[in-house]
Amino acid sequence: MVNKAGSVWNINLIDLYQPFDKSFMVNLGCNNSTWGGADGMVFALQPLNTSIGSLGGQMGMGGVSPSLGVYIDTYQNTSHGDLYNDHISINLNGDVIHGSSNNIAGPYDLGEVENCNAEPLRITWDPITTIMQVFYNNILVLNYTGDIVNNVFNGNSMVYWGFTASTGGASNFHQFCIDVPDLLIDTSNLTVESEKCDQQNGSISGINIVGGIAPFSWKWNNINSLNLDTFNLNSGTYNLEIIDGMGCTNSYTIVVEDFIGPLIDSSNINIKNEDCGKGNGAISDFNILSASDSLQYFWNNISYDSIFLDSLSSNQYQFVVVDNFNCSDTMDIVILDTNYHQISISYDSLTYYTKDTVLFYQNSLDSSFVNWWTFGDNTTSNDYEPFHVFNHPGTFTVCLEAANEFNCYDTSCLAISILSSELVVPNIFSPNSDYKNDEFFIFGINDNFELKIFNRWGSLIFSEYPYKNSWTGLDLKGNEISEGQYFYVLKNYEEDIEINGVVTVVK
Repeated sequence: MVNKAGSVWNINLIDLYQPFDKSFMVNLGCNNSTWGGADGMVFALQPLNTSIGSLGGQMGMGGVSPSLGVYIDTYQNTSHGDLYNDHISINLNGDVIHGSSNNIAGPYDLGEVENCNAEPLRITWDPITTIMQVFYNNILVLNYTGDIVNNVFNGNSMVYWGFTASTGGASNFHQFCIDVPDLLIDTSNLTVESEKCDQQNGSISGINIVGGIAPFSWKWNNINSLNLDTFNLNSGTYNLEIIDGMGCTNSYTIVVEDFIGPLIDSSNINIKNEDCGKGNGAISDFNILSASDSLQYFWNNISYDSIFLDSLSSNQYQFVVVDNFNCSDTMDIVILDTNYHQISISYDSLTYYTKDTVLFYQNSLDSSFVNWWTFGDNTTSNDYEPFHVFNHPGTFTVCLEAANEFNCYDTSCLAISILSSELVVPNIFSPNSDYKNDEFFIFGINDNFELKIFNRWGSLIFSEYPYKNSWTGLDLKGNEISEGQYFYVLKNYEEDIEINGVVTVVK
């Protein structure tokens, strides 16, 4: 049919910043007479719309600007500078003049292609190298290098692709076919990595696209993505939708599991505190819940083979378990220094005499299991609260060393004064500051006794009431007395006691 035009456009824009590789079968008809078959067809790129086409020798692209076309011209228009044979070229902006600057590749002599045969046409574009190649009958016939996004489409990378054809006074059959294989999602090499320990580290990789027509685009959960492989994922369900250059779609759903890191189960933990500084604290009886086949244990940042510890002093302890994915869990424990045994001892009267029975008590917050009493008179006892009789007067240091059930010891001491059960007045003493018998010590007195000392002439040289066993051989003026015999008078007005006698002072 003469004076006809037609065009077919893909309704989906393609992005020229993405590569494409498109293959077709084209049939230019059977009319190969010199002036009978016309005019040809064009593989075209343009950003305008999908209703473009024009008649005649411009093969449907006349006046379309901006545009890029691969023109298969089967009619010799001498005004266009056409070759005698059928030929192919790359032209811009609907301009078919081969001598024009818009003719950026070709023309290439194809010989006779109006041969009733469907022959392969392949066009590729690489935005990285900015190379476009055209193959006809599997032969590279055109090669162009240039930034078509900026130089042709003024920086707009989104264009429609399609075919146009037209006839003028001559005509022929024009046909292109696309073998569109089913768009399939190949998951034979799919690898899904679970998210581990809530670190947003899941991933999906290894997906391939089989079939369909390039260019392809895809969405993960309805969000456009530049890559099929996707990383840094939380656990959850991910839906992949792939769209090919013909608008065909396919989808696939993938679940990224949540791999839980190790968990410390301390529900049955046993914490033994240190006993009174003995370094015998311990931590045991807790469990690690983990699906990992490799775990590391750290106590206070030091690696251990065991999760339990013993022989511990009071301190803060941090346990960390780490699996082979670097997931971890932490537990903090405090070991206290406890169970100290604190005792005190006492007795229940203020005044005791020789031969009296003294009951000693011990006081503590816990019980003593080991008791060792010493009474200062070379005797001992293991009783909890012993009775004791002092056979001699004097001041005695009584001590108890005791241990509780944790074998923690404490010691408590006190001094007890035992008075003589009879009045015993010495007949000699030596106040010479040698710390031996320096005081005139009278056994058996209490606070009701008065002591007076007279020299041999009857003069009073010392007097004290009550007498505290404190005379050290000084007279009333504080002077040391000389050696010799002195007379004493010891009286107890409450008990009507009076004792007179002689004491010899030696130095």
